[in-house]
Amino acid sequence: MVGHHILFAHSHLLLEETTHEARRGLSAVSGCWAVLFFSFFVAVPGCGTGDDTGVGQQPSARNDESGPTPTEKPPSTAYLRLWSPADGATVVDPVTFRWRAGSGVGTVSLECDGLRLHPGVLPADQESFTYDFGGVGEEKTLVITGYDDARQSVATDGLRFTPVRTLCPLEGQPEFNGYVIESINDWARYPRDGTYPYCWTGDCGAAWGQIHDGYYASEFLYEGGEDCFCSGHTLELFLRAYQLFQEDHDLPEDTLYSHEDNVLTVDALYLGAFYQYWQGWGVTDYASAADALVSEGIGEELFEEDWDSVWPGDFVNIWRTDGSGHSVIFVDWIEDDGVKVGLRYYGCNTSGETCPDPDDPANQWGISGPSFGEEYFEGAGGRVIEELLFIGRAFLPDTSP
Repeated sequence: MVGHHILFAHSHLLLEETTHEARRGLSAVSGCWAVLFFSFFVAVPGCGTGDDTGVGQQPSARNDESGPTPTEKPPSTAYLRLWSPADGATVVDPVTFRWRAGSGVGTVSLECDGLRLHPGVLPADQESFTYDFGGVGEEKTLVITGYDDARQSVATDGLRFTPVRTLCPLEGQPEFNGYVIESINDWARYPRDGTYPYCWTGDCGAAWGQIHDGYYASEFLYEGGEDCFCSGHTLELFLRAYQLFQEDHDLPEDTLYSHEDNVLTVDALYLGAFYQYWQGWGVTDYASAADALVSEGIGEELFEEDWDSVWPGDFVNIWRTDGSGHSVIFVDWIEDDGVKVGLRYYGCNTSGETCPDPDDPANQWGISGPSFGEEYFEGAGGRVIEELLFIGRAFLPDTSP
């Protein structure tokens, strides 16, 4: 029932209320903030993982020690070095190759398995070139050749790589969750490599916390800022999943999300009750995607007795003992001897991981923006309050416009 958690939330959110009022000059609703600028200020919950100090494994340029790093000035010689992707890496297609060249190299050419990837030659100071290989999954060899002003070959470098369509994909799920997972797996739109970083204060690209422009029923609602915060990104994924559902069922773009006799209106989604529940202001004192879905009759809340039935792609709001919160998408439970002690999730994080499986060889740490993370319950060494773990599932929409 919408609003049934409010008393629990108040007791924990008051922990940081004074601190946040002093810092932002706004009344506190949650432990972190993003601000929407209209003709007035509206505070919505931000989305930190609660730990901005995590430093993990960063993507490596090359394993050898020769030559300059990408940030160093190359020597004034006929020097040429490919520094990205790393030699032997599995990379998402289209692939961007990056190089550094000395002053003795004026132009370059790139060949893959003996085939030139572009007409003519490229300026050496272009320093990058992107190519869509189409066929993926097989290891390839790239060779870059540098030429001097007399068009003589003066330097070469090479690397091996395997292009793939997406890196570390989540397995598909039934019903509407399948479209949520398809959205997460769309690396071209939501790369998990820091391209679109987390941002909830300072010089963010836009006020909504969404990477791309947000549309619903042919209406432009939210400006994308090429960065994100948690509750903005989960809402963006909800909208993108519905667009994929529409495409899959050949529905007109202006078709509203409906389930039986319940319809999600544009007004509810744009600053109305649905949006306020999702972000945690106005009609509520805490953010809950579950309450947003229930309020419009297009989804349900999964309570603790339902936790064995939670699927990847369900929408989750967590609250912590320090008063902070996070809006995420469920991936898996963390269990100890069959007891649930935490959860793994996807979201817009301050510092997350590339892969849903932390032990995946392709996994990298320290990713800002779309990424995976995990947290533990209060009784298992973490800060997540089990009683304030809200999980919602969107119903599969009707297929008739």
